[in-house]
Amino acid sequence: MSAIGPAPRSGSIIEAVERTGRRVDVRWDDGIVLSTDLRFSGQWHVYRSNEAWRRHTYEARAIIEVDGWVAVCFNAPMVETFRVPDRARHPHSGGVGPDISQRRPDLVEITRRLLSYKAGETSICDVLADQGVITGLGNADRSETLWAVGLSPFAPVVELSYEDCAVLVEAAARIVKSRTREDGGYEHAVYSRNGQRCPRCRGTVSHGHCEERSRALYWCPDCQQKLDRRLIPAQLVADDHTPTHPAEILYMADVRAARKRLKIDDELTRFG
Repeated sequence: MSAIGPAPRSGSIIEAVERTGRRVDVRWDDGIVLSTDLRFSGQWHVYRSNEAWRRHTYEARAIIEVDGWVAVCFNAPMVETFRVPDRARHPHSGGVGPDISQRRPDLVEITRRLLSYKAGETSICDVLADQGVITGLGNADRSETLWAVGLSPFAPVVELSYEDCAVLVEAAARIVKSRTREDGGYEHAVYSRNGQRCPRCRGTVSHGHCEERSRALYWCPDCQQKLDRRLIPAQLVADDHTPTHPAEILYMADVRAARKRLKIDDELTRFG
């Protein structure tokens, strides 16, 4: 894509194309928006990759290319890209989190930010979209990560143990690496597969949105039930005051995390 401003990451997915009057906005799953104000002279054309354009090349203001297709915006008076505003990027919020798409991301710091998240009742799908916790994780990556670990996207972040957070972050890093390595050919398990069969349990994939952020969400209600408060009677949650020794938490977390990593590796190999 060619435009003024930040560009979407390679492998990012177009989630929406919105039109308001003569303005056309294209939104990617990593939060980048391409905004084109067509006014009287601008036009969008869509061609096959080997098809000749009906306008001159020098008239192109923005170009979006995917396998087999190219979309071109011609003669638009205003073309710009920007990132969807995120309150977590405000200096008072502590800045942005580590970029998980880097070659050696700081997984320990991301885990720490999950465990210390102030708004504990926030659902994990919203927390993973918080730039103050983690960056470089696209919307498709988020849905795929939650599916890989079998975690409900509606689980309150305060309910996640050290083990849950560590395994979740490691799975996210592996999925991002797989996606970039496959260069667009990564096969999704749940993302953009609403109504289709889950490759793990053969349940039906659902589609919706998280509570605080409007980005799309895909998950399997049958095998992603872990820590889903909606499935637990409220009184049982309120009455759970079982004390646990900190040393026991860390020891058992490491044991269970090792087992989960083996299981997740197997599933990523099978479905990714």
